[in-house]
Amino acid sequence: MAQRYGETSMSDDSSPNRQIQQREDEEVEQRQEQMENLIQFPMACCNRRLHRETNDATAFGMLKMGNGQVAMSNIFLSTAILTLAQIEISCQDEGVECGKVHGYKPSSLITMIGTVSGILSALLLPFMGAIIDCTDHRRNIGIVSCFCLMLIQTIQIGTVENTWWAMAILQAINGFVYQVVILAAFSYLPEIGRDVGEETLTEYSADWSILAYAAQIMYMVVVIGSSICLGLNDVQTGQLGQAVNIPASGICYYYACKFFSKKAARRKLSSKESLFGTGCRQVFRTASVTYLKEVMGFGSSEIGILFFIVIIAFIPGSYLGKWLTVVTACPKTTMKLQLVTFILVNFAGFSFLTKPERANLAYLFGALWGVLLGWFYPTEALIFSMIVPQGQESELAGFFLYCSQILGWLPPLVFTLMNEKGIALKYGGAHLNIYLFVALMCYHLMLPWDQCLEAVQWNKMMDESEVPIIANTRDGVENIELGELSSKTEVKTIFKRGLD
Repeated sequence: MAQRYGETSMSDDSSPNRQIQQREDEEVEQRQEQMENLIQFPMACCNRRLHRETNDATAFGMLKMGNGQVAMSNIFLSTAILTLAQIEISCQDEGVECGKVHGYKPSSLITMIGTVSGILSALLLPFMGAIIDCTDHRRNIGIVSCFCLMLIQTIQIGTVENTWWAMAILQAINGFVYQVVILAAFSYLPEIGRDVGEETLTEYSADWSILAYAAQIMYMVVVIGSSICLGLNDVQTGQLGQAVNIPASGICYYYACKFFSKKAARRKLSSKESLFGTGCRQVFRTASVTYLKEVMGFGSSEIGILFFIVIIAFIPGSYLGKWLTVVTACPKTTMKLQLVTFILVNFAGFSFLTKPERANLAYLFGALWGVLLGWFYPTEALIFSMIVPQGQESELAGFFLYCSQILGWLPPLVFTLMNEKGIALKYGGAHLNIYLFVALMCYHLMLPWDQCLEAVQWNKMMDESEVPIIANTRDGVENIELGELSSKTEVKTIFKRGLD
């Protein structure tokens, strides 16, 4: 039966309310201790620009800087692999019809790498998410995956005619490892959001993206500038890109792993569960390299310059997303506007970019795509971090990335099949709008944003015996047993926030 809040007994140490209050008190003490023991960078200038309110927030920004440079290095490597595949069957010259190598056209290899990475991620990310959620190895998973990512990047410096096929296989594996790095980082994001609040997290999301883009810009300037000055070919540029990336991303990953805090398991497995059982950017990169080289006739330097423009445009895109979120007071509305704009720009881009003579237009559309991507990623991170219920951050971070990868193999696979059948690549690019439209419909079907924030306060996925509901009714505040909520009862808070 329902009891008045004032009459609820709190003297019994075994009562659910008492246990939850103790748990919340411990978390508050841990956060206070974390604030008192903030790790510092060795240089004061880094502390002023890169340090955030919590160690985990600082680590997340450093990891995004490292990830951005890895993504850019893979553009140069993909171009090198595509060039080496063409050299093997002697079709690297313009106007020469290419046959097949290892059963595929050279122009299909990059998208096939994306397909394999997507399938690996779809199959294995739930298992990695279960490890992160049900053990205290969240930070260790991040450290090991960062090390493996950098190890493969180092090996790929040796991409030459005799090794390119093995390097392509490693690239597919590295795509999965890259997703594990993101998974480990995203499992911290909801906790960061609760620690700093929605307003601060909105600022952090834009700042993280801008810092990541700034790191990418510096990386691209070094690689493209060196390639042009030294007269390097596509293969040598790919090798240089990997070599520069090792120290550039390695330093960022080192500090990310240093700042991320060790976390206890968020959930314990029962005797009947096992870890295995519990447990559009990629498409843009993989398809765009093939499209630019095959349709527009771009080499590694031209592709690098275009992506340099894309990265530059990320920065105003991030500010645009932040401004629209503040103006509309609704990240969901901001995301819907972004998707509609993205669809329109894609249609226009793939309609006009059909021959090398229109190469200058590619740079214009590159800037537009950059603005859209810069608009998208901070908004996506903000929405995710604010709608995850307390107690299942790492598990739902895994589910979030799993959803992004479960069909991540499909667009590059469709692109590959269309290419293998001789269908014009402009249609392969335009078909990406199908997935954007599906995403738009999913966002449209979400609850209004204020209801999303309200719903997240009640974790329906936790054991019912552990979740007391503190609700407001027309008669006042009551502690209502689960199952007795009526349509007139609006759930306000859970855990200690409700008790307070």
